[in-house]
Amino acid sequence: MDEITGMMKKLFFLLLILFPVLAMAQGHKGEVDECAPMKNGKVCYRDTVHMDGMSQDQIFEAISQWAKKNYAKDVFLSNVNYKKSKGIINVSSKVEMLLNDTDKTIIKYKMKISCHDNSYSPEVSNIVYQYDPQNNKKFKTYSAESVIANNGESNTVALIKNPKLFCNATFFFVENLFGDILDAVNEAE
Repeated sequence: MDEITGMMKKLFFLLLILFPVLAMAQGHKGEVDECAPMKNGKVCYRDTVHMDGMSQDQIFEAISQWAKKNYAKDVFLSNVNYKKSKGIINVSSKVEMLLNDTDKTIIKYKMKISCHDNSYSPEVSNIVYQYDPQNNKKFKTYSAESVIANNGESNTVALIKNPKLFCNATFFFVENLFGDILDAVNEAE
């Protein structure tokens, strides 16, 4: 019994030590070398995830349920379109994205998820930012290509002083989105 109590105390102290680190991880997550992958001249994030032993229908159903839960609530902010016969789920959405502890933008994007036997491929593209650095509700719209192409080095928007901030925030936003999809499929497995 003393061993269990000792282990519980150690675990408790470990959680206390890690808690500030976990809390900080919610904001700025760091930098990546390639934060704006391109496809045909457009910023486009893609992945293919292999799910051995799962049929196209199982994967499609799991991702459809996830999309319905996360995107089908407010037609003014998001939309989901299903093409079950082709195994395709299309999502369009508009959400607030934190750039760091004080700055934010609205990101609009389209996501296409193609489901296959034993795999699925999410793709996020058509990314647009609505940005108002003075926070006076006068948003201007900028394409991702004009802000984060070439990892932010090809920024053509004078108002955006730190395009790498947008680039990294977008990369981590999409990475989390892809992680959420994987979690949904794994839960259905």
